Amino acid sequence: MFIGDGTNDIVALTQADTGVSVGSGTDVAISAADVIMLNPTNIRKSVETIFRVSESTFRRIVWNFAWSFAYNLFAVLLASGAFVKFSIRPEYAGLGEMVSIVPVILVAWTMVLV
Repeated sequence: MFIGDGTNDIVALTQADTGVSVGSGTDVAISAADVIMLNPTNIRKSVETIFRVSESTFRRIVWNFAWSFAYNLFAVLLASGAFVKFSIRPEYAGLGEMVSIVPVILVAWTMVLV
């Protein structure tokens, strides 16, 4: 992570894993940054917020991948007839795939609440 506000910081802002610009910095630095701190008076609090949002985003991504993997594995096994007593037609498994997106979208929308 690199925090900068001036024109001379543009290279470092673009090459850093996360470039953070101060909102009162130059327009070029703001456009080169990944994150913009609107209230730079408390940099420690701003950086803690960036880390908290980052960790929350990572947890949501992992949950979405786990949910998608588990659901798709079950749907493929169900549609292929792997379960002897119960199976569904592949068309319904495809329809179920569209429904499986709903929890992923709901989890993504919770990012607004962070």
